[in-house]
Amino acid sequence: MIFLFHNMQAQQLTFGLYGHTLHHTQIQSHNGQYLVYDSRNDDTQIASTQTIEVLQLESLATQVIYRCNPAGVYGPGVGAATFSPQQLQTLFIHGIKNASPSNPYSMTRRTGVSIFLNNPGHPIYMDARNIYEPFTAGALRGGTHAHAWHPNGNLISFTYNDFVLEHATHRNADRDLRSVGVMFPQSVSVFKDEEGENNSGEMFAVLVSEVVNQAQPNTDEIEKAFDECWLGSLRKLAFQGHVRDAKGKLQSEIFIVDLPDNLSQAGAHPLQGTATTRCGVPLGTKQYRITHTPNGISNFRHWLRSNSSGTLVYFLMEDDLGCTQLFQVAIASQKIKQLSFHDSGIHSPFNVHVDAKNAVYLQHQSLVLLDLETGQSNVLFESTADIQLTGIPHFCNHSNTIYFNAYVKYNTASYIQIFRITY
Repeated sequence: MIFLFHNMQAQQLTFGLYGHTLHHTQIQSHNGQYLVYDSRNDDTQIASTQTIEVLQLESLATQVIYRCNPAGVYGPGVGAATFSPQQLQTLFIHGIKNASPSNPYSMTRRTGVSIFLNNPGHPIYMDARNIYEPFTAGALRGGTHAHAWHPNGNLISFTYNDFVLEHATHRNADRDLRSVGVMFPQSVSVFKDEEGENNSGEMFAVLVSEVVNQAQPNTDEIEKAFDECWLGSLRKLAFQGHVRDAKGKLQSEIFIVDLPDNLSQAGAHPLQGTATTRCGVPLGTKQYRITHTPNGISNFRHWLRSNSSGTLVYFLMEDDLGCTQLFQVAIASQKIKQLSFHDSGIHSPFNVHVDAKNAVYLQHQSLVLLDLETGQSNVLFESTADIQLTGIPHFCNHSNTIYFNAYVKYNTASYIQIFRITY
């Protein structure tokens, strides 16, 4: 189905009466032939989502590549699928298989599972999980999510929450605090338990962000690390961290972590953690802050983005009038520059084209393309009574095309569909 807007054609690509939700990043295969998505019709409903699917962009044929059975309100559930930048391999969140009313899908009960397109239906567990002592170096004890591949395809970043600390009864135990981690190819074996909580994995997973139970005011200590991005093809990540200002108020700032060559060597604390302490970071990991803003960057949920050289980080922050705008910070100088100047705020996460010339996002019920050099913005598509924009728009890997989600009305119901538009 073709829709005309400002002399540009937006084409609806999916039509099934269920959701077709695109993740925040890496939704297109390296050869440009496929998009991957999950069947959520509500961003919050991973627990009850059964399938991961791909869309063949030339034929518009859809294929279920993984089905989670059973799936219900308690899980296990699947979602948030990405493509490897190097091969026809997908990666997505998978809830723990023994999900039940008493042990449902949650932030600490999920892991990363992979499917190769030439072997659909055969899951490969990427990060190992072990929630019982003795814990295992290279295995985590909770839930990984929001996975993102490094451009070389060997490293995968994620955010993480710890099941063991979430349920710790010791009064001096560390708190479960969201943190950022990395996994790399090196299989980890974990003993099988009768409850089905543990799993072995094909990757060695570690945490790389240093978080503390209570950050000291006006310092670079952080209580939460989240919503990261790779800095181009460098072994560096940018992430958002919760710090406390001089008055003790929490605000988000941007941090960088430099990764050592050897991620399997423990630093001051064991990589696998203990029953009362969180997992330690690898020896040689270096974490530092690059923004010092008056009120913090935006608390609106978004993921950081980088240019291809890894010298700039893009982020959302409110301007002096309280409107959420797009900004950039230069890592070397820590100089911040405002890039968008809308009268009303950006209301979605954003993506940046690989050449860093344009950004795309939703603003005032419109799909907006922003020229990062001139600050000029153009509306590419607007919501209508029957088509309501939602989610996070994406640039095509190989052409001036944008893929985006919108709810399409069918009688009394609406379903998330995938569209594309060329600019």
